[in-house]
Amino acid sequence: MNFFGTDGIRGPYGGPVINECFARSLGSGLGSHLIASGQSAQSVLLGRDTRPSGESLQNAFGQGLQDRGFIPLDAGIIPTPALSSAVMNGKLCMGAMITASHNPSQDNGFKLFSGAGEKLSAKEEELIESQIDLSKNIAARPVDLPKHDALKEYVERLVGFFPDGFLKGYKVVADLANGATIATTAKVLAHFGAEVLSMHEGEGIINEDSGSEHPKLMQEKVRQTGSHFGLAHDGDGDRVVFADEKGLLIHGDRVLGLLALDAGNSSRLKGNGLVATEHSNSGLGESLRRHGFDFFRSPVGDRNVSALMKEKGCNLGGESSGHVVSSDYLPTGDGLYTALLVAHAMARSTKTLQELARAIILWPSKVGAIVVKEKIPLSSQPALAKSLEEANLKLGQDGRILLRYSGTEPKIRLLVEGKQEELVTDIFCQLSKIIEKTL
Repeated sequence: MNFFGTDGIRGPYGGPVINECFARSLGSGLGSHLIASGQSAQSVLLGRDTRPSGESLQNAFGQGLQDRGFIPLDAGIIPTPALSSAVMNGKLCMGAMITASHNPSQDNGFKLFSGAGEKLSAKEEELIESQIDLSKNIAARPVDLPKHDALKEYVERLVGFFPDGFLKGYKVVADLANGATIATTAKVLAHFGAEVLSMHEGEGIINEDSGSEHPKLMQEKVRQTGSHFGLAHDGDGDRVVFADEKGLLIHGDRVLGLLALDAGNSSRLKGNGLVATEHSNSGLGESLRRHGFDFFRSPVGDRNVSALMKEKGCNLGGESSGHVVSSDYLPTGDGLYTALLVAHAMARSTKTLQELARAIILWPSKVGAIVVKEKIPLSSQPALAKSLEEANLKLGQDGRILLRYSGTEPKIRLLVEGKQEELVTDIFCQLSKIIEKTL
């Protein structure tokens, strides 16, 4: 068994994994793991995004927990960071979010959080998988889970991190992806004085032509309305992407960099550095070092970012995809908190988002994802290995290549970056053709 990817379990709803029978088995397996760890008869908080399959999967998962004597609580539709915050600050032994994040609406999945509000380690996921028993194939039945209001406490805690009225005079476009943030983001931005122009507030299908994966409509609305900036969430609200006042997307590495510089210049950057992943652009590290700050890389995945942050004593890290972890607030990403951090940096500096982002100079880079039939070990492909070796020699020390399989989709991700744009493009095209032919 290998159900967990880099960020929980995901797949098409109704498929061999994401279905009610599996959800009940997973809930039961989690309960068995907790009992083996010395915990029993405690509450586990369950939340979901707006996918049609969410409620039945949540109920089945809850039934599995009940089978092992645990008390599942229904938080309803809630952003993932709100669930993490509620678990961290409440008397709850764990949390589970029913979501497939930015994936299409026909997918769903499970994200699990420890009693500290953190993503589980790979070892913990292995132990839970060892407790999953699919041989019985016990069907789930309707259950009535006790309700738990986590949104109020989440919002109250979140707004306490920023000064009242700091967004007065700002006009902001907020694309809510028809997802889990429809009851939080616009409300919080307006609380701080912003004029909020919301879109995709639940009238459509989650992530469909909206949100962080499809921000073009948000960008256009920024341009049309003369807004100061725009933001777009993913389906469960732990990520966010930004457009500047001209409707141009701001690269996620530039967002990480401007937040690090803002924190560093106000003596709030612990560990004197930023943690990013191996996917982040090398120009980010070069820019931060030029300002006197350190730059550390972790493997892909926000839980790996969090682990390295602890090791290095840092309080800021993230991924270029829009996950930002600020451990003074939460041990996992929160797209709304990130949006407030960015807006606060703008307000305190009186600079536009574009001006703040310019401080981070990125190297030319090409990134792509190629669909594969199966995830064949790359070490078994000598022709591909030879091409990679030759390409790395051409780039030298002023560039790098990263090739890895996606942990959540049947794809392989290719990144090529360097200081010479033409060379980067040529190498990317050559390697893409070989990968398509080989895999």
